[in-house]
This record gives sequence, structure tokens and C-alpha cells, in this order.
Amino acid sequence: MKISKRLLILAGILSFLVALFQALVTFSPTWSLYFGAPERLVSNVPLLYVTGFVAAVLFGIFGLYALSGAGYVRRLPLLRDALLAIGCLYVLRGFFLIPIILISTGYLQSSRPIPTTGLVSSLVSLFIGLLYLAGTIGSWRRLIPVRLQRGKIREIFFVRKVPQRLRQEIATVFGMLISPVRK
Repeated sequence: MKISKRLLILAGILSFLVALFQALVTFSPTWSLYFGAPERLVSNVPLLYVTGFVAAVLFGIFGLYALSGAGYVRRLPLLRDALLAIGCLYVLRGFFLIPIILISTGYLQSSRPIPTTGLVSSLVSLFIGLLYLAGTIGSWRRLIPVRLQRGKIREIFFVRKVPQRLRQEIATVFGMLISPVRK
């Protein structure tokens, strides 16, 4: 197995663990406050639940995209672009590490102390983001988007239970749209 596939598998597993952790933290307002949720959010418990579960679902989708990039899940739409975007999001979150280090070393002043959870979450985000980016770059040629071909469409967005006649009609329309104009 190629190393890029292993990196994407590890990134997917870590994203699922982050999703699980996010869902667990959402159930406890004190944990949410400890891990950096604003007090206004923690005081509104229904909003805390909604935002926490939306974040958990989002991290779960990130994990599915990583496993799809590794070839363990059916190919998801916009796979290569999504993997790059997910990796960049994680890395951007990991860049919060820079001000934390600057404040810790005294180069920047802060009125509030830096919690250890901020440092750990930034390191974890940076690590996961680098896994996504390295795995995506390593699998770049394999992740080329599936092209529409004249006269037929590959099953990207369609469930296999779509009637054959409907698939043929859609393929014909797409074939006419992407075929070059002839003189």
C-alpha cells in the first residue's frame, strides 16, 4: 500500500476521532467551556448542542473524504478539491500555534493566559492537516476527477438504483453539452 493512502487513512481515522470527541464535549457545558467554547454559547444549551453536533458531523464528513481518497469508500464528489480544502482548513487552524508560541515566549503580550487546550488543539489540527495535504499530493494522479464521456456518464452522483432509461437520457444530455460544436 502506498504511503499516501496510509496518510489519508490516518487522517480519516483522526478526523473521526475528532468528530467523536466533539460530540462528547457537546454534552457537557463545563467541558465545552474548558475546551474553549465562548460563555455565551455555553449558557445557551440548545445552541451549544446544535453547533457541537454540526461540527461533529462536519468532522465526520472530513473523515469520509479521507477514506474516499484512500480508496476505502466510494468516490465522493469533488474529491481532490475537497481533500485540499480540508487539509488547508486544518492547517489554518493549526497556524493558531504561532501566536500561542509568541505569547508563551514573551514576544507578544496577552491579557489572558493561554490554555493548554489551545496549544494541543492547534498541534493536533496542524498534524491532521499535514496528513491530508501530504496524502492528497501523494495521490494526486490517482485522484484526477472522473470525466464525463460522450454518450455515457459515470456513476458519480447517482445511486445504482436509478432506472437505466433515466441514466441514458441524462448521459445523452450531458453528452450534447460537453461535445464540441461541429461545423
